[in-house]
Amino acid sequence: MTNVLPSPETVAVISAFALIYMLVLLRKTLQGKFDLYDFLMLSMVAIIPAGFTLFPTLAYLVSHLTGVVFPFVVMFGALFLVVFAFMHNMTARLHRLERQNCALIQETSLLALELRAKESGQPGA
Repeated sequence: MTNVLPSPETVAVISAFALIYMLVLLRKTLQGKFDLYDFLMLSMVAIIPAGFTLFPTLAYLVSHLTGVVFPFVVMFGALFLVVFAFMHNMTARLHRLERQNCALIQETSLLALELRAKESGQPGA
């Protein structure tokens, strides 16, 4: 198992990105633009690389346990897993909104029909 530590420049860049990105996400979550689930999933884009950079021993241990030579391969695999989980959730939300939209359109049409029937004075409406 290799134990090459990341350079100080790499640690500084990854840490700065993680801090700024997390602050932006937190601000948008507090403003109500994201919910807690979105905040957690999107924050993984910063947390996973920061974890692998700031804790290289843990990164090498995880890569060794998974049988992968390079820790960054495990990191990108974890990032892909997060992206696919996020996309799955977004797809489920989209389909739920489509069904809700269809139901609302149908209800609006029925209410409009009922209103027309009442305006024309037809009994039974």
